[in-house]
Amino acid sequence: MSGEKSRIIGVIILIIVLIFLMANSANLINKSVDVFVVENGALSYEESVEGYIIRDEIVYKGQNYKNGMVQIKSEGDKVSKDEPVFRYYSNGEDELNNKITELDEKINNALEESGTNSLNPNPDIINLEKQIEGVLDNLYEVNDLEKQEEYLKKINDYITKKANIAGELSPAGSYVKDLINERNSLKEQLNGNSEIIKTNMAGILSYRVDGCEEILGTKDFSYLNEGLLNNLDISVGSTIPQSSECGKVINNFLCYIACPISSEISMEAKVRR
Repeated sequence: MSGEKSRIIGVIILIIVLIFLMANSANLINKSVDVFVVENGALSYEESVEGYIIRDEIVYKGQNYKNGMVQIKSEGDKVSKDEPVFRYYSNGEDELNNKITELDEKINNALEESGTNSLNPNPDIINLEKQIEGVLDNLYEVNDLEKQEEYLKKINDYITKKANIAGELSPAGSYVKDLINERNSLKEQLNGNSEIIKTNMAGILSYRVDGCEEILGTKDFSYLNEGLLNNLDISVGSTIPQSSECGKVINNFLCYIACPISSEISMEAKVRR
């Protein structure tokens, strides 16, 4: 009797196993198969490290750097060789500029009082007045500080030309002539005392000088080592403020990146030429 029970139990187990296998076989048949097309490619090994950009750049700093400077060219401008890029304020420049401004007012007032602007007006003066009005219209429409300074410089140049022409038309030794001569003398004194910096290399102008320009050079890389790079006082993602003492010109056709890597596979890497 016990043997018959054992056979019945065995048959039941066998039936259960067969049902399980048949169910899984049906799932395997019905399940979709993903197909991948093998493409021709290349295997590569990558590492993420911090890199230090090394550029061919020259820092320009004059003798009067403590006086502060005026940007002739703006940040990021392309400059040519021997082109003026910025200048340093001369000693007493604020005082000279104030005197020139006062003389401009006196000249304009004297011209209006003497009627030089209304009696037999000179065509060159009329043309300059139209140019001044045109620049003023443009000045009122812009909000960019750099553009505003550019327009103000043009207006000042036109006013100077107008005053010089009016002075030539005035009688010799007149009050207007004396004012114009005094103004020209102050202008020459202002320009003569200014230290203008010119670049001896073409490239991109920048006033963001971080002090690493003299350390990281492109002429000879034998100085480079991991210790030197790690000791550089550079914060990742930080913005370098514009300097008020110096500027630099960057060769925009040449750039290197130095990365300290010590993995075994990097030591076996070769430069592909």
